[in-house]
Amino acid sequence: MKQLLALFAMLLCSNLLFSQDQIIKTNGQVIKAKVIEVGTIEIKYKLPDNIDGPMYAIDKNMVSKIIFENGHVDNFITDIKD
Repeated sequence: MKQLLALFAMLLCSNLLFSQDQIIKTNGQVIKAKVIEVGTIEIKYKLPDNIDGPMYAIDKNMVSKIIFENGHVDNFITDIKD
């Protein structure tokens, strides 16, 4: 029973270590990241394999949406129909 609990704990921790947000650019490129801030002009993020490393920024108009690790989606590009 203790082995089963230990295995479950390891699987849960490994899942948390690899969870990440996805920034989808307008050209379709996907950036796997940890989003730090969504501002009015830019989005600040860190790379998931180097959370203690540098912070990056991308212009918000280059991003179509962000898919957060919890499943929430923020869309930034809207279709304008007349």
